[in-house]
Amino acid sequence: MNVGALRAAGAQLLRQHGVESPELDASLLLAFLLNKDRTWLILNHNYNCDASVEEHYKSLLERRADGESVAYITGTKEFMGLTYTVSPAVLVPRPDTEILVEQALEWLSSRNFDRPPRVLDVCTGSGCIGITLAYYMPNIELSLSDISYEALSISQTNAVKLLGPEGSQKVRYVQSDMLTAFLSETKRFDLIVSNPPYIPEARIPGLAKEVQKEPYIALSGGEDGLDLIRRLIPEAAILLNSGGALFIESDPDQILSIQELLKNNDFHAIESYPDLSGTLRCTKGMRPSP
Repeated sequence: MNVGALRAAGAQLLRQHGVESPELDASLLLAFLLNKDRTWLILNHNYNCDASVEEHYKSLLERRADGESVAYITGTKEFMGLTYTVSPAVLVPRPDTEILVEQALEWLSSRNFDRPPRVLDVCTGSGCIGITLAYYMPNIELSLSDISYEALSISQTNAVKLLGPEGSQKVRYVQSDMLTAFLSETKRFDLIVSNPPYIPEARIPGLAKEVQKEPYIALSGGEDGLDLIRRLIPEAAILLNSGGALFIESDPDQILSIQELLKNNDFHAIESYPDLSGTLRCTKGMRPSP
């Protein structure tokens, strides 16, 4: 069967199983299998594939039809122009999170530091927030933390791949339950960023099948989704330098509660920013300057 026929058959199978983007996912899986890009598939639609390719492609399609994400099947996900390694130990990076990185980059570039700014990415997972910041702003001093050792291992893999051996050696990797491991240190940060677990527990069973296959510990934020954020904000208030900032991703319905939590912990210059769909997704608060 040729490439064009395989893509069409793959899309049809995924469509029958209710996959939301059957044509795209079928193309991504075939491109991954052939080690090509999607443009190559279009230009070479008459290229004939042998039976072993067809069989392997069918197995990948069945995994997708069963609710496994394309990212977990291929082991990679694009985020802000960078290709991240992912596994079921970490959340799949999403476009919604890009607004947090963009706003954090803008904030960093607007400040005048007399030394490399110290940045901490809490609940780092794949490392996509902190590592992307370091990729586009190499002068930062980056720390990545997560409660999961497996997640930290994935973040280190991505740091080596995207920042190079030398750049990744400058990154600090800390296994920590939120900011617990840092509270006894004298070191303070200029910027703390986080995409913490924020989904209310009762909503998780209703999420898409592929999301439910992501690590529960990285999804659940307790009864109202704010359990970890209630810990993060006061701990960040202790660990930030004067004039430092905290950026948090959250559910849009949590924005007002987060703004109130920030106010109650003496943050100011509080702003929330919309994601690509125009929905408020990220909130910033700053510590008072001296």
